[in-house]
Amino acid sequence: FFCSGTEPDRKWKLDRGDFDQVFLRERFISFRGRFIHINPDIWSSLRGFAPDVVITTGFNPTHLLAFAYARMHGVQHVPMTDGTLNSEVNLTLLHRLIRRWVYGRSKAFVAASQGGFDLYRSYGIPAQEMFKSHLCIDNAAYAAVADEPKRFDFIFCGRMVEVKNPLFALEVAAKVAQRIGRKVSIVYVGSGELEPELRAAAARHAQWVDTTIAGFAQQDQLPRLYAQARVFLFPSSWDPWGVVANEACAAGLPVIVTPAAGVAGELVRNGSNGFVLRLDLERWADVAAQLLTDENLLRTMSEASRRAVSDYTHRNAALGAAAAVRLVRGLPFEDHPAIRPFPMRPKVMIMQRRMTHYRLPLFEGMRSELDRRGIELRLVHGTALPEEEIKKDGGDLPWSTLVPCKYWLGGRLCWQNAWPLIHGTDLIIVTQENKLLFNYVLLFMHRWHAWAFWGHGRNFQNRSQLADRGERFKRWLLRKADWWFAYTQTSADVVEQAGYPPERITVLNNAIDTGALRRDLESVTDADVAALRAELGLGDAPVGLMLGSLYADKRPDFAMQAVELIRRQVPEFRLLVVGDGKQAHIVKEAAARSGRAIQWLGVRKGRDKAVLLKLSQLLFNPGLVGLNMLDSLLSGVPLLTTDCGLHSPEIAYLDSGRNGVMTPDRLEDYVAAVVQLVRDEPLRARLSAACLEDAKEISLDRMVERFCDGIERCLRGRGRLGAQNTEAAGRPRIA
Repeated sequence: FFCSGTEPDRKWKLDRGDFDQVFLRERFISFRGRFIHINPDIWSSLRGFAPDVVITTGFNPTHLLAFAYARMHGVQHVPMTDGTLNSEVNLTLLHRLIRRWVYGRSKAFVAASQGGFDLYRSYGIPAQEMFKSHLCIDNAAYAAVADEPKRFDFIFCGRMVEVKNPLFALEVAAKVAQRIGRKVSIVYVGSGELEPELRAAAARHAQWVDTTIAGFAQQDQLPRLYAQARVFLFPSSWDPWGVVANEACAAGLPVIVTPAAGVAGELVRNGSNGFVLRLDLERWADVAAQLLTDENLLRTMSEASRRAVSDYTHRNAALGAAAAVRLVRGLPFEDHPAIRPFPMRPKVMIMQRRMTHYRLPLFEGMRSELDRRGIELRLVHGTALPEEEIKKDGGDLPWSTLVPCKYWLGGRLCWQNAWPLIHGTDLIIVTQENKLLFNYVLLFMHRWHAWAFWGHGRNFQNRSQLADRGERFKRWLLRKADWWFAYTQTSADVVEQAGYPPERITVLNNAIDTGALRRDLESVTDADVAALRAELGLGDAPVGLMLGSLYADKRPDFAMQAVELIRRQVPEFRLLVVGDGKQAHIVKEAAARSGRAIQWLGVRKGRDKAVLLKLSQLLFNPGLVGLNMLDSLLSGVPLLTTDCGLHSPEIAYLDSGRNGVMTPDRLEDYVAAVVQLVRDEPLRARLSAACLEDAKEISLDRMVERFCDGIERCLRGRGRLGAQNTEAAGRPRIA
C-alpha cells in the first residue's frame, strides 16, 4: 500500500513491477521540508485485503492508522525502519513515547542497517526479534558498465538542497585542483532549489573545475554516469542510510562520506573503501587528492567497494522481511548472517563536553583495544565555549557522535542531552565537573547503567569560597559512581581520602600521544635547529620555551616580569612563547617592548614544536602545569614552575630537583632558579637525563591499557560481561 505515487521533490519514473499494490488517495502536508501522509482510506483498504501481518515503515498518521487496524483486528504488527539511533537522536519526547508504545505491542522488528538495530536496542528490543532488510539496488546493472571511460574525477548524486551540501562538494573539487596542480572535473546528478546557486559557484571556480550539471537522471541512466567517475562525494548533513552510496560502491567508486549518513562505518568503512570525515574542507581535499594521485589506492578502494556491497542484494533484503513475518506467524524461516544483527557486545559510552585534538589518539587506541576484548565503545562529544575555541585545540573523530552543549550563567552550567543515546549502554563514563548537569541524571539511572567518573578528584585550581562549597559537593558526588578513573596517583589519593573504595579506582597516568612526539623529536637534526635559530635571530643565546594555551592560570604576566629580571643577570636570555588564548595580548605587548628578547610564535604543532623543544634549554612555566609536563619528560628539557597551587594532577610527574624544578611562589625565587639552570650546564644535563628516564613509564599505550583494564573490571563487577553475548547467540524461539 503506497501513501502516494510520488512526492513533489521527486521525479522518479519507476517500473511498478508485477506485485500486488494499492495507491491510496494522496493526502499529505509539508512540514519542515518533509511530507506527512494522512490517508484515511488505508483502513478500508486493509479491511478489504484482510492481512495476517501488517508491516509499517514509519510513524506518519497513515502508518499509525494501519497499526491501529492491526491492534483492533488481532493482526500481528511488524515495524520496519531505515532510521538509526543517530538519525533519531533529536526526536521529541512525544515521538519517543509513540514509538515505545508501538514497539511494545510488536513481536518482530525489521531494520535497514546496524544503526537501525542500535535504535531498536535503545527501546529494549531483544536481538532475536530483529531482522535486517537492507536498502539495496541492482548491483549487476552497475557492474555491467564498469569499463566506461572515465570522464569525471568526482560525482555528486542527490537532491540540490542544503542538507545534501552540493556546494561543499564543489569547494572540495576546487581545493583538490589547487593541491594537485591541474584542473579537475565533477558531474552533478540531481536537481533542486540550490541549482542556480551551484551554477553561479561553478562559474566562479571555472579556472580549476570543469563542472557538468547533468540534472535529474532516471534509474536506468545512473549506472553509466557513475561508471564515468573516479570518486563519489557524499557530504550529506543528515541521511538515515544513503542508497547513492550503494550505487557508487556497485560502480566500484571509493566513497568520501560524512558520519551523518547511515552508510558510514557500515557500507563505507574508513580507510577501506573510502573515508568517513566530518565536513572539514581541508581533510576532504587531502583524501580526495590522495585518491586522484595514487592509482594503487584508487584501485584498492574500488575493489573494496564492490566487495562491500556484494551482500546488499534484493534477495537478502527479502529474506530479512520474510523472516520477520514468519517469526510472528510461528513458522520456521531461513536464518542467515546477512539478515541478523551483529553479535551484541557490552557497550561503553564516554561523554566529553568538548573534543580536544590531543585526546584523539587515546580514543582511537581505546576503541581498537576494547574491540579486541569484545566491548563496543561509543564516544559522545559536545561543543566548546567561545573562549575555549580561541585555544584552537579542538579535535574530531568520524565515528564519534556530536551532542551540542547548551551553556548558562556564562558557562557555569552545561546541559548535554545524551539521554537518547544511553539506552542499551552498560557503562557510561563522564568527566568530573559540577557544571555538567547530565551527570546528575545518571544518579537516577544507577539500576540500569553503571557509570564512572574520569577526572582529577578535585579542582586543583580552587581559589574561592564558592569553589570550596563546590568541592564539598564534588566530594559527596564522587562517592556515588560505580568506578573511578583517576588522572594520576595524586588524583587517586584525593578520591580515596574522600571515602571511595580503592579497589574501584583505576590510576590512568594521564598521557598524550607520546609516540608522535617521540618520532618528531628523533627526526629533528642539528641543521633544523641551526636554521630555526638563525630565522629567529637567536644566535647562541640560551632559550626558554613557554609552551601552551595562554590564559590566567598559565600566569603570562608573571612570566613576562620574570624575563625582565632574568635579563638583568643574563642579558642574552631569550624567551619563545608558543600558544594562543585570552591572555595572548600580554605576551604580544611584552614582545613588542622587548626588542626580540621575547618572541610570540603563535600555535605550533607536530615537528615544528619538536624543533622548538630541541633548541630550548628549559621549559618556562610559572603557572599551571598539566599535560605539558610530558613535553618536558619526552624531550629531556627540564621544566621550571612555582608552587602556585594551580597545577593539574600531572604535576605528580615532576620530581623537583631531580627531573625539573618547583620554586616557592615568589618572583625572585623563580628568577634565581632560571638563572642557575641557564648557567649550570651539568645541572641541566642531570635533570634532562632524569626526564628521559621517567618518560619511559608514562605513555599513551599504557594509559589505553589501564583504561581498558578498568572498564573490563567495572563491567565484570556489574555482571555485564558475557550475559549479553549469550542472548545474542540465542536462536529465535519458534512456537
